[in-house]
Amino acid sequence: MFNRQSIHIAMLLWGSIFGVIATVCMLMSRSFDRKKRILMMSIQVTTAFLLLMDAVAWATRGYPGIKGYYFVVVSNFCVFVLSDLILALYNAYMNTYLFEKGIPKEAKFRIYMVFVLATAGIVMNIISQFNHMYYYIDANNYYHRNSLHFLAMIIPMAGMLIDVSLLVQYRKNISWQMMIAFLLYMALPMIMTIVQIFYYGISFVNISISISMIFMLIVSFIEQSRKLAMKQKEAADLRISLMMSQIAPHFIYNTLAAIRQMCVADPQSAQEMIGEFSSYLRMNLETIDTNELIAFEKELEHTRNYLSIEQRRFGDRVKVKYDIHDTEFLLPALTLQPIVENAVKYGVCKKSGGGTIKIATYCEENIDYIVVSDDGAGFDINEKKNDGKVHVGIKNVQTRLEEQCHGKLTISSRPGDGTVVVISIPKENSII
Repeated sequence: MFNRQSIHIAMLLWGSIFGVIATVCMLMSRSFDRKKRILMMSIQVTTAFLLLMDAVAWATRGYPGIKGYYFVVVSNFCVFVLSDLILALYNAYMNTYLFEKGIPKEAKFRIYMVFVLATAGIVMNIISQFNHMYYYIDANNYYHRNSLHFLAMIIPMAGMLIDVSLLVQYRKNISWQMMIAFLLYMALPMIMTIVQIFYYGISFVNISISISMIFMLIVSFIEQSRKLAMKQKEAADLRISLMMSQIAPHFIYNTLAAIRQMCVADPQSAQEMIGEFSSYLRMNLETIDTNELIAFEKELEHTRNYLSIEQRRFGDRVKVKYDIHDTEFLLPALTLQPIVENAVKYGVCKKSGGGTIKIATYCEENIDYIVVSDDGAGFDINEKKNDGKVHVGIKNVQTRLEEQCHGKLTISSRPGDGTVVVISIPKENSII
């Protein structure tokens, strides 16, 4: 038959096992922000170890001999130190949600104070091992509270109260679900701390931390799912925005006008241009329905169709050179073509006599590179322009590169010297 202590130890062990399972779940989840995921895993591991050490402390108290002594001393020391460590980790985790856009000056002092209190608590626990101000272990290896034991509970409570003040003041920065989760994580242990000051025999505080952690984990997953849904919506909006910017009315009108003229002067070229224009439009329309990466060769084909149309319109003013050494990788749809379009419209066509656009690809140190250069008009990259379409198009490409394949886009340009755009994509997006 189980007694109260057996049930108590079992509850602590089950809480520890849940902490390990929660850590594994968090480790397998790739949708979380990296910093938040690491902090949550750290809290889960620390909580699991805290509950395990608390179970060991209760199970081995009174165990005879030197072995029993060390079990009781080490396990109780870990319980006290880990409680203060969790305070610091929780403070850091909460602030990643409250201050995603940067920590305001008026909040920094309180944030640092929580870390100071957590550090002070750990230091005082170490000192307590020598002067026994918090607790002592008797000759029979039993744990006993000492006169200043209440300080070990008041220090974490003071840190939590500071966190509550931050949470209340900046509550508008987070969802109401996260607000409740953070408050519960602090309120329940604080209430149990008060209970445990007057009643000793069950680890109310540590068990309440485990319960709060379960709720925190569930809400964190819900919150991350909500943010992921928002990102997907934003990505869809970006694709629609990109498509609308790419299918510009003036380009359609100019292309149709050129086809009309060719129908009389050169029917064969007109027929070829209609095929190229059809492929160009089809590719733009298809991007609305997909959020998947596409093969570079497909994007290159789309770009060739666009350039062929422009070369038929502008003749020798638009020259193109290809230096393709690497094609076995994936990238977001409509990545290369908008860059090349900018090179045509704002580079070579802005220069008297036109110019040359060069498209090159290569692989170096597990990174696939696309380089689009032109010897056109160039521009001052530090100068702000009012032609919003150019900047929206580039920003759109940059955003999709970062979010879909961890790629980067850099631009270098000088007036009169042309422009160079470099796209770099990690090799993990290679075609196997």
